[in-house]
Amino acid sequence: MQGENTEILNAFAFRLNARAGALGLSQADIAQKLGAKAPRVNNWFQGKNFPRSRERVELVRILRCTSDWLFNGEGDPEPASEVPLQEDSRILKIAVRAVPLISWVHAGAAASYDELPKHWHGSVSSMSRDKRAFALTIEGDSMEPKFLSGDRVVCEPTNPPHNGRPVVVKYSDDAVQLRIYHKLPNGKIRLAPINPVYPTIEHKPSDFDWIWPVCELSRAV
Repeated sequence: MQGENTEILNAFAFRLNARAGALGLSQADIAQKLGAKAPRVNNWFQGKNFPRSRERVELVRILRCTSDWLFNGEGDPEPASEVPLQEDSRILKIAVRAVPLISWVHAGAAASYDELPKHWHGSVSSMSRDKRAFALTIEGDSMEPKFLSGDRVVCEPTNPPHNGRPVVVKYSDDAVQLRIYHKLPNGKIRLAPINPVYPTIEHKPSDFDWIWPVCELSRAV
């Protein structure tokens, strides 16, 4: 049960970080608007716990999104397109746009972003600000229970990966994997699955064509 709660909290933290980033809101901004202490808000962004009931209502209002999307990952965030928000006497536009959905196989055939296919397999709604962002449909069970086969993840090729966060990697032998990223002090890269059936492996940076961070998770309901 504890593991299941951890995965739910991590998924919530993904959406919270993505939405706040799309609005240009920092953790300090949100804490101030909520009248909450900064460490408490930081715990939400880190996936350590959920807001209280009253805080949830206010958080949804501040982030201009639905409760079902933010806390359960169901549906799309609101607004569906662009909504002007009055904030500090200026207009902010939240861009929720369609990013291309690329097959796992086609991603494996691309040694760089420019080699990704121009023909899409559909699109996914995303709040990513990366103009190069694209989505992939997950295959396999190596990242269960957090990431399920058929889920869609949005990658940001322009941004660097961060330790402890998910990435999609493309090996020089054309294999593609979704893993948790850790760069070690010796320069090697450790890629860890969530499913304990699969091994954690250390690699040289030269083993990869690219490593791109995952910013969003979308699951059909």
